[in-house]
Amino acid sequence: MLQIVPIKACFDYAKRGGLLVLLTIILAACNPAPAGLEVLHDYQLRVSNTVEQEPLIYTPPSPLRPPSVRQFRLDLPSIQISLLDSMRLDACSAGALIAERNSSLGRLMRGVQRYYHDRKLLDALYLCIDQMDGQHAELAERILEQAELKKRQLPALRMQAIITDSSLQQLLRVGDRPLAEPDPALLAPLLSALTPILKTLDTKQELPNEHELLKALELLEKSPYVGQLWRALIDNNAYLQQMEPRARTLSAQAGCQAAGVPQRAKTLRQVFIARFSGPVQHHLSQLTYQAQQLEPYLTQLQTPIAVLNDYPAFTEWDNYLAQLIALDEDLTATTKQHVQYWQQLFAACGFAPGG
Repeated sequence: MLQIVPIKACFDYAKRGGLLVLLTIILAACNPAPAGLEVLHDYQLRVSNTVEQEPLIYTPPSPLRPPSVRQFRLDLPSIQISLLDSMRLDACSAGALIAERNSSLGRLMRGVQRYYHDRKLLDALYLCIDQMDGQHAELAERILEQAELKKRQLPALRMQAIITDSSLQQLLRVGDRPLAEPDPALLAPLLSALTPILKTLDTKQELPNEHELLKALELLEKSPYVGQLWRALIDNNAYLQQMEPRARTLSAQAGCQAAGVPQRAKTLRQVFIARFSGPVQHHLSQLTYQAQQLEPYLTQLQTPIAVLNDYPAFTEWDNYLAQLIALDEDLTATTKQHVQYWQQLFAACGFAPGG
């Protein structure tokens, strides 16, 4: 018969067992690991068992959410080219692009793909003007006026494309579950996919092949990997922070203030060496390293100062990106603080560093 045992009863039962491995197994059964936090949870159970305290119950932090997309939809005037003028542009590439934009599929374009066509159309309009070579002066003047309007809008259109693009939303949204195990082989193609996207968003670079761009956007939209990485950084940081009250008193609980080194202190040292400085730090360093790989790409998605001056509402978007960018630093700082508590224990007990 399956029996539900309260955590305190589990702990009392575990203490009577006498063996650290058995105690940890019993405690783990009583207090299962939160998803994606197995390594850190196992370490916490061993510490709690050694100092004879009940295991900590992890409380997930409030989710980090991006700002609403609706507030960033800009009411910008579209370029106005009459049907007659657009027909006269059929001799150059702008005519076909205008027709494509006005088609049923063209009207469905969103995000980075739409911005790609904005840039492509702008280049085509300037090319058409050059090809007129002084002829059709009135038409050239009207087209130039619309091209200049589109050019002035590009910075704002770029930010709107970034924020409304479903693929980038997938990349920048915190996942509903943390990454269980970082895998460089899964992150690498996502980093590569960002290259044609960022080229599209940078007017100083040539546009990539459209098929390459669409393939990159599709890859990002289908992968939950980066969102789960953000969640893993948040959850592991929160777990370590919730361990802070217990870690802060490790030196006192080790009992090294008295003469000699008690067995409890020796056991704690082994837990630190075998669990924290091994599996835990390896896992945390993998998470922060992958976040650092993403950081240069995220900084390129921030709002230029000139656009912020004209559209201050984008500040909220930049604040959200800044929080994502800082997640690896937050976890690193919390980890360093946690290690300092262990350094205090090593000093109090006279243990050699790493020994």
